[in-house]
Amino acid sequence: MIEVIGRAGPARLVKWQTGENKTIVPSIIACTGQAQEISEWDLKLVPSDTVDQVISHPTNQLLFEVPSDIFPPLYHSKGNSGIVPTIGKGCTVLRGDPSRYQEQWGTAPAPVAIMGNAFEMRRDARQFAHAIVALREAVGHRTLIYAPGMMDVSNLALMAYMGVDLCDDALLGYLAHKWRVCTADGSLDVKKARWLLTEPTVERTLRLSRENAWRELELVRHHIREESLRELVEMRVHSSPWMVAALRLFDEEHYDFQERYYPVVGPSFHANSKASLFRPDVWRFRRRVMERYQKPAHKKILLLLPCSAKKPYHISKSHMAFRNTIMSVSNFDMVHEVIVTSPLGIVPREIELFYPAAQYDIPVTGHWDREEVAMVQSMVSMIASQGYDKILCHLGVETDIVKEVVQCEDTTVSGPTSFESLDRLRDVLAEECSKYERLPKGEDRAKTMAAVARFQFGAGAEVMAEGATITGSYPYSRISQGKVQMGMLTPERGMISLTLEGAERLLGYGLGAVEIKDFQLQTNLFAVGVQAADPGIRIGDEVAIVRNGVVQGVGVAMMPGCEMPDSDRGEAVRVRHYRKG
Repeated sequence: MIEVIGRAGPARLVKWQTGENKTIVPSIIACTGQAQEISEWDLKLVPSDTVDQVISHPTNQLLFEVPSDIFPPLYHSKGNSGIVPTIGKGCTVLRGDPSRYQEQWGTAPAPVAIMGNAFEMRRDARQFAHAIVALREAVGHRTLIYAPGMMDVSNLALMAYMGVDLCDDALLGYLAHKWRVCTADGSLDVKKARWLLTEPTVERTLRLSRENAWRELELVRHHIREESLRELVEMRVHSSPWMVAALRLFDEEHYDFQERYYPVVGPSFHANSKASLFRPDVWRFRRRVMERYQKPAHKKILLLLPCSAKKPYHISKSHMAFRNTIMSVSNFDMVHEVIVTSPLGIVPREIELFYPAAQYDIPVTGHWDREEVAMVQSMVSMIASQGYDKILCHLGVETDIVKEVVQCEDTTVSGPTSFESLDRLRDVLAEECSKYERLPKGEDRAKTMAAVARFQFGAGAEVMAEGATITGSYPYSRISQGKVQMGMLTPERGMISLTLEGAERLLGYGLGAVEIKDFQLQTNLFAVGVQAADPGIRIGDEVAIVRNGVVQGVGVAMMPGCEMPDSDRGEAVRVRHYRKG
């Protein structure tokens, strides 16, 4: 039985219980035939002539066992097609063509699935990325994945991130016999690394590699708890071309698989590398802007602004200066503020609170590479095509990038925040805004909130703002229909939080639904009570809890929708409101 207690994208921290034994996963299995053991390790592989047993330490409880002749390198190339899986006690071994994993797996309820030819995939990053995705799709979420013979310390974070739950130290032993010591930054010739071992032996080399592996495992677990494993992975992959390729292919060819496990809320992070452009949460934000976002129809003047180091933007000194300038102009409701930034492309002001717009940080150099330029230009072109009468560019150094794709007026004199630039911006806005009639009171806020609802929930969710009254001081905004509160936008959540009435209004308009079994909801909803769930639900999403077609509650998803019906442990929805009686 497993219970997920921490997540970081596809990686998960799991409490694995077998009988009385409890093990935290990801974990490393120590091959006991190799030199001296490390007492801290939780798992051991004990070989014999017929079976290899994986037992827990220090209880020595048997967790699973497999035939001992299944792991030689190049196994399936020696005439073994891999169509029939090997069934061990408590595990199933799959190998060969990953596209046939589902066929091999069938419905066998084994707690551990073993990638029998994992070692061979060290030569083929694309095959490994494809295999790990295919295997998870085949075995579901209640099964642990074991990739034997692959771990070399430097790739441990990447393997955990891609979904490997268990690995072993077999490769550390092999490399020790070649006088290679494994570190988080790659392997070294121990005879040339005298600062590590003054008198190296195979046993001492292996012990040092194991100690490094243990420290790296603890670091990986820590980053999963902190939801920051992706940042560690982006640092580690530069240790080898295979890892760079594996992450790049995992991102570019398996975005859909990764994205389902990425929350729509999260902690601050650093987008320090080229790979950060393809983080699934960053990529999802750009996609949703391109696919979901529609500007409020009454906005006639597009104002492009630079990003700021401080997030969310509106609390930074530069953006307070921009907003003071804009709001000093009569009829400023006609102005639509859009921030231009990497790696997100563009961020319309009204969605600046959404993750990851309020959480990312990037190194600022003033230089944009071709991929960043192309990404920003495509998104600026998209927003400019939504029907503005005037486009103003108040960007500074990024102005030339934008001018290549849209016709705009540059309002900067020197830097965007200089007195001269702000005065020029004020003068141009005053002239342009004077061309339009004023909107009725409250219409700007209602139409802007409709754009927010559409971005959060999808097309049709604008219905939430129809006839609604929006009150409160930004960034707090209450949405009410008459005297009934429907929801509230807050910086703490970074999105609209719903009431029961709001959930009823949005059901069928993009709001994810979780169908529960026939019981009275009285507290948070656990996976054991879930009958079905919208697979589009992501961790952090607002969801409606439904029984027999009637909304019984509303809250925040604590696991992806695809996992809810497939899990028997863990909190599925943290309930905010529920219907009594």
